[in-house]
Amino acid sequence: MSMSERLSQQQIHGVSAQDHSNILAGNFSVAGNISIAENKYYTASNSEDPQTLEQTASACRNALFLTDPAVDRETLTTTKGARVAGTCEWITRHDTYHHWLRGDTHLLWISGGPGKGKTMMSIFLTEELERHTASIDSAWLAFFFCSSQDERRNTGVAVLRGLVCQIITKRPQLVKHASQYFETPERKEQTLSSLETLWVIFSKLIADAELGTMFCVLDGLDECHEDTLRSLVPRIVDLLSCQGSTQDLARKKIAFKLAIVSREIPGLQKCTRLRLDPDNDEKVASDIERVVTTKVNELSHIPGFDGTLRKAVETTLLKRAEGTFLWVGFAVHELSQEKTCSGILKALEGLPSGLSAIYSRMLLHIPVEWREINQAILRWVTMAARPLQLQELAAAIVVQPFSSQLTTDQTIRDAIAMCGPLLKVQKPEQEVILVHQSARDYLLRKEEDIDAVLEAYRIRPQNTHLEILQSSLNCVMQSGFQHKVVNLKSGSLSQESPLLRYAALHWPEHARSCATLDTDFLRSLKHFLETQHTVRRH
Repeated sequence: MSMSERLSQQQIHGVSAQDHSNILAGNFSVAGNISIAENKYYTASNSEDPQTLEQTASACRNALFLTDPAVDRETLTTTKGARVAGTCEWITRHDTYHHWLRGDTHLLWISGGPGKGKTMMSIFLTEELERHTASIDSAWLAFFFCSSQDERRNTGVAVLRGLVCQIITKRPQLVKHASQYFETPERKEQTLSSLETLWVIFSKLIADAELGTMFCVLDGLDECHEDTLRSLVPRIVDLLSCQGSTQDLARKKIAFKLAIVSREIPGLQKCTRLRLDPDNDEKVASDIERVVTTKVNELSHIPGFDGTLRKAVETTLLKRAEGTFLWVGFAVHELSQEKTCSGILKALEGLPSGLSAIYSRMLLHIPVEWREINQAILRWVTMAARPLQLQELAAAIVVQPFSSQLTTDQTIRDAIAMCGPLLKVQKPEQEVILVHQSARDYLLRKEEDIDAVLEAYRIRPQNTHLEILQSSLNCVMQSGFQHKVVNLKSGSLSQESPLLRYAALHWPEHARSCATLDTDFLRSLKHFLETQHTVRRH
């Protein structure tokens, strides 16, 4: 038997190591650097080299990262406007909140209906808890803002990736609970898409004593996909033991306090709950009054808008708001378009009560010649898998400028402006989004509208998914994929449709969302769906 054969058959057992040491065993050769030829056995040190630890933590963070919660919060503040002084502060004096903050409650559910100021409350809580934890040793805050319009923030996987990423950023030594799930490219890929695997990691992280006391605010969980709620909510409830004893949580060594701010979510009803409505209607009404006073004061530049008229406008707005901040924002937006006191009073008379009524009013005000293009815009913005940029949206609905003097970019901006405050363009990515989740609910309402104009704006999800699927596949079929491999991550797609990146990545999602595809369309795709088609190979 040759030396190499004897080495390849060596038996390795009884290998051990103490802290601060590593053992390598197996066949290896030295050629400048040590390279392991076969088996590698090692014992991780409890006090791992700081540089190695940081490299491991950094690799995990980079893999997990989807979106920066601080940037998301700042974007929301820019979109919704700064909090009016004095609003939301009542919650810091509420007994239920105090018991969660300083007592034995680990899970607090703050619930409220559409337009009740939940997201603004979440922004306030994150800022308040940042101040609170700054004065406490080993205490810190994580937060996450869900959004139905952003695929990076509307699934359980996204939520868990966001929270795990924040924990490892704050406590890099805890990467020991995650690193094994990122050892190979295949395992990393599986981990990043598996709610179950991410939950295992998350559970280990928050049970580790080195975590310290972690406060967490999770806003808009109801905006996540339904399958997310079915999978994630029972796990949260079970882990934080809404009905369990303090001793149970102590045995689990959990120093994790979670506040969920959302609409109604099945499965949370038995948890400690603070209702914005109806239990705290008076406090919410007081906040709305502060907002109305502040917003109406912005009209004081109009000649003749004196104290008497201001008081009359405030009274009318408060009466019709029906306890919703969002309605006030829409109403004041309309009033701000007027230049005279007479115009303000006339506009005020025409303002309907309630969110649904004011959404209908916005759509009815869209000029006839813009209706068709705006219906298409609202369908794409509502049902797209992620927010579309201006150029993508223009390509999706095939915008045609009304004049040679107009650019496509200006035409799509003009069309969006015709929708009034229903749509927002977020900077710097120039993404087009709905102003609020309640606008999406309104557009997706199931009841037929007796008004033909409003009925034309009502969105049928399956039909719209089919429309987006058809446009996406047509875009892919007409692209450079027919002739070569196209790098979708490259910035050099100038010769392609602005919609190509979205179309190539997201058409399967829209296909899955079509319960029954159009038979003729499916037949026409038969050639494309064959595995040997050149476009699919590329």
